[in-house]
Amino acid sequence: MTENWLLARPEVDLEAVRALALREYGVDGALTELGSQQDRNFLVRAGDGTGMLVKIFHPSTDADAVALHIAASDRLRACGLLTPEVLTTAGGARTTSIGCDDGQTALLAGFQIVDGRPLSDVTDADGAQAEELGELVAEVTEAFAGMDADDTDRNLQWELGNALAVVEQLVGDLPDDRREQCLWAARRAAAELDRVAAELPRQVIHGDLTADNVMRDRRGRHWVIDLGDVATSWRAAELAMLLADLMGRTDDVAIVGRAVGGFDARARLTDAELEALWPLVVLRGAVLAVSGWSQLRIDPGNDYARERVEHEWQVFERAARVPSTEATAQLRLAVGRPHRPGLAYHPLLAEMEAAVTVDLGTRSPLLDRGRWTVPGIEQFLVREALRGAPVAALRYGESRLSRVSTDTTRPAPTRARIVELYTRPGASVTAPFGGVLKVDADAGAVELRDAGVVLRIEGVVVEASVVEASAAAAGAATEAAPEPGTPVEAGAVLGRVAEAEPGLGHLRISRRLQGAAPAAAYADADGEDQAPGAADPSPILGIERVPDAVRATRRARRVRDEAVGAAAERFYAEPPQIERGWGALLIDTQGRAYVDLVNNVTAIGHAHPVFADRVARQLNLLNTNSRFLYDAFAEFSERLLAHSPDPSLDTVIPVNSGSEAVDLALTLARVATGRRDVIAVRESYHGWTSAADAVSTSAFDNPHAADSRPAWVHLVDAPNAYRGRHRGPDAGAAYAREVADLARTLADEDRPAGAFICEPVLGNAGGVIPPAGYLTAVAEAVRAHGGLMISDEVQVGYGRLGDAFWGSTMQGLVPDIITVAKAAGNAYPLGAVITRREIVDALAREGTFFSSAGGTPVSAVAGTAILDIIDDEGLQQNAARVGRVIADGVRALSDRHPLIGAVHGTGLYLGIELVRDRHTLEPARDEAARVCDLLLGRGFIVQAASERQNVLKVKPPLVLTERDARRFVDALDAVLGEVG
Repeated sequence: MTENWLLARPEVDLEAVRALALREYGVDGALTELGSQQDRNFLVRAGDGTGMLVKIFHPSTDADAVALHIAASDRLRACGLLTPEVLTTAGGARTTSIGCDDGQTALLAGFQIVDGRPLSDVTDADGAQAEELGELVAEVTEAFAGMDADDTDRNLQWELGNALAVVEQLVGDLPDDRREQCLWAARRAAAELDRVAAELPRQVIHGDLTADNVMRDRRGRHWVIDLGDVATSWRAAELAMLLADLMGRTDDVAIVGRAVGGFDARARLTDAELEALWPLVVLRGAVLAVSGWSQLRIDPGNDYARERVEHEWQVFERAARVPSTEATAQLRLAVGRPHRPGLAYHPLLAEMEAAVTVDLGTRSPLLDRGRWTVPGIEQFLVREALRGAPVAALRYGESRLSRVSTDTTRPAPTRARIVELYTRPGASVTAPFGGVLKVDADAGAVELRDAGVVLRIEGVVVEASVVEASAAAAGAATEAAPEPGTPVEAGAVLGRVAEAEPGLGHLRISRRLQGAAPAAAYADADGEDQAPGAADPSPILGIERVPDAVRATRRARRVRDEAVGAAAERFYAEPPQIERGWGALLIDTQGRAYVDLVNNVTAIGHAHPVFADRVARQLNLLNTNSRFLYDAFAEFSERLLAHSPDPSLDTVIPVNSGSEAVDLALTLARVATGRRDVIAVRESYHGWTSAADAVSTSAFDNPHAADSRPAWVHLVDAPNAYRGRHRGPDAGAAYAREVADLARTLADEDRPAGAFICEPVLGNAGGVIPPAGYLTAVAEAVRAHGGLMISDEVQVGYGRLGDAFWGSTMQGLVPDIITVAKAAGNAYPLGAVITRREIVDALAREGTFFSSAGGTPVSAVAGTAILDIIDDEGLQQNAARVGRVIADGVRALSDRHPLIGAVHGTGLYLGIELVRDRHTLEPARDEAARVCDLLLGRGFIVQAASERQNVLKVKPPLVLTERDARRFVDALDAVLGEVG
């Protein structure tokens, strides 16, 4: 034993550290110490946020060890793994030195800062995170495999080959009542490890790859940090350190098993490694326990060590109380292998090999067209499957769409914690493995146990001989063996499948760890691991395993962020992964439904079967562009013009999107009038093309919008009578005078405006309706100088406002050009410009127009189908009726919730403006964000709008029901009470 395993941190002068950082690395800033047992780590952060990490190695750490640290960092980076870069000094060196207070000299290195937090601080451990970390450990292990570096055989305190020696030397520093327990468990684990140690692969490992040493950055990427314990050891030791860390954070072997599964999926573990893992976990816990107390003895001022000693004892205690044989059995099952080496499972049912899986997941085609909402759909689909197979299986871990609650305020448990098998009644049920059987005949259940694996099978008529044997075993129970059972061999007949309903047998199979209570058959949608000890029985049954939905969501988020970049907007910091819609509902991959209150894109609702069928049929016929002659566009044009606000608006041009519609409208106005100048409204948003962006002034979408408009765009105030410059009954005339004055000025300057563009309801302001008389007065003023009126109805058209199909008609205006999209295609790439024939004909002076996507037969069919559905299902009338329920309900709430300043809009285009003071109208931006987050938890997707981000926008699919509208008002009432 070498005494250098007990090392107090070096004492250094902080000003000297700061001066060195400036001199050698050019970084000046305040120092923040980061925890360490034996080294010193300082974060140096400059005022602009830049900085570095200064790592001062213990003076006993020689140059070879520091070089190994740097070589390991280079190796990981070369293999594409994220780890902080080692910085070079002013002289080009990768290390330097600093004097310590005791006269010794310590080596020092500078590292890149990771803008993130340790994973242990970001989130609690769950199965998805454990699996992800297991994969990361495997990646690091693969990167270090074959690494050629000097001095990798290091006599480190943390190298698990030294674990027993460390415990035996330092155990005296533990409190008296803990010493014997720790020493006994460590010696037992070391003896178990000795049986397989010679078979364990060895290589360079990180040596401390835990959640504390994995950083998650703002993009969701994982960085490996702290390479100070890199050394040659058993490969399995790398994984064991993670498992010990997880036991300290979860105390659930099932979650720990997920980490082993993640590792094995990338770097297959040998049988010897699987057997060694739990003894290594116990030894790691014992080393942590004794080292923490020893460190405090020699370094009493080490707050980092003091804060961790009880947690580290907990790691040991939790690991030590699980017998290695039981833990190993669970870990083997976690990687899809039998719980004992060499074991082959006997089929539970004779015809299991011919079993078919019934997909009940979120994306299942079996549940299309709203079939998931039909009562009894699971049994119907099972019976359908049994027509062609002897056994139908429903999978463990699947968030079953068939069990999703359509009342989003009362989410139902959907995530299966059982495997269900359906077959003919009377089929023999046999033991998959040998073990001890416990019978619960009254419940029609048996439990088979072996090596800590408990397999429970419900739905069985137990054989009389088995019942008798079980009763005899129960009678022989003793205080030493309180849970008796009957020994059975693999393949022994346990009973017959009971008849659950006429002609149908139903088995429910679950697995849990020894000592864990039976879990509920289904877990809540947002509770990934709510039943400690619950585990997947699929490997025993030979059933297909379901990928973890939580992990898939995290991966999708990272991939999207990487591919799309920071400029792409998305709802929520931690968004649910939505993969199914129906009507006004959205369903995520974890089996939770939400009422969609933001999707004005999807006017007729999600997954409308008529829409889907008609679009699919046309895709089977033809899809091309608008240069060809086909009937679908003629039909769409006729149907859309039938809704025209005036016979003069008699021409339709198809486009791909709202941005393109606005762009084309501006082009039409320019060529028809010969004028380029345009008057636009402040705080508006019209699209992302160059021309549409030019007339968009939303500071939320573009903080520099007002300062970056081209010279041909002229701005007027948004006609907002609630918080704008002009209020009261004369506000409309006052705002219109501003437009008239500007139009006159431009004409006097010989640059008269060719167009005025405005939304008839101010969408970006949160549904504010311009004051009465505004649009008609503006039209008179603009047209007096030869300009055209463009009504941007991309958001509010198509009956959304309830009382009118077009927003402009609510103001008594017949515009010259109307732009539509969003609802026009129900999220299909379709928009349109509606205008007069002579305006379109003027376009011919600059060339012809066609549309690659908006002008296709499929888009035209989609557009016609949407108009038909809106008319046939009375969706405009529904918007009026349901919108009144929400508006009246929220206005009633304002009596007891002073945060509600106003309710804007009409129909199903509403804005609930939140203010901190109804007199000053101070925007309640933070409160609005909090309300949106809380409403998500109650099953409603709502987002904030306006420049001030204080208006809750309510613009759902037009199929929203009165029932869901009332539930929303109730949920808002409750949430405002919390935010208050």
